[in-house]
Amino acid sequence: MSKYSEFIEKTLESEYTHLQCFKNDDSIKIDLYKHTKIRKKLVLIRSKNRNDHIFRILRGINHPNLPTVFDVCACDDYLMVLESYVEGESLSKLLQKGCVTKKQAVKYTIDVCEALKTLHEKQIIHRDIKPENIIISPDGKAILIDLQAARLVTDTDHKDTINLGTVGYAAPEQYGVHQSTPPTDIYAVGVLLNELIINCHPTVRIPSGKLGKIISKCTETQIYNRYQTVDKLIADLKRYSFFH
Repeated sequence: MSKYSEFIEKTLESEYTHLQCFKNDDSIKIDLYKHTKIRKKLVLIRSKNRNDHIFRILRGINHPNLPTVFDVCACDDYLMVLESYVEGESLSKLLQKGCVTKKQAVKYTIDVCEALKTLHEKQIIHRDIKPENIIISPDGKAILIDLQAARLVTDTDHKDTINLGTVGYAAPEQYGVHQSTPPTDIYAVGVLLNELIINCHPTVRIPSGKLGKIISKCTETQIYNRYQTVDKLIADLKRYSFFH
């Protein structure tokens, strides 16, 4: 353990109250803390997936659709990340309750795309977009969380060195065919939107009309047939929302 990680641990112990452990397995531990005086909550992540550079790039960035990374500390065999706690309910739970309208589905999808826009501008690919990794805040915003599978786009890699993602949402190239790029996340966004609207994978059924065409373009098997940037996808989704 480094001196800085010891400082973080001691600060949490003396100034914060441990509220909950969200996850604890061989690869990651996620704990929730609350400051004893100002009552502010934060999340401490200890991860064996050493994508330190991703969190360092995002440190200090405030975005309405992403958690804020406060600090990053590299230890010998794991990464320590302090980030803001996102209040709300996961989109997966809302889906189970059956309380997501088509209008909300499009709005949440646009929010996720806004988060991806910031990530992609920094050459970061999320690679694990799914309802479990999206929190709907009390004021109705969708926040994209969990960057454990994220990676940087490089000029030298022709395919991902580690295949991560969730079956059904992961694009074909995530299985060792090509390097993940912005259209990789766009594929998952298309799967997400389809599930939010008709509760099934696009390979089973796609809704008719303009929304169906948007989803089809997102989920094309061939990378270059998809939207190449989230800007274009956002524009089409906003155009659809305006007329519906």
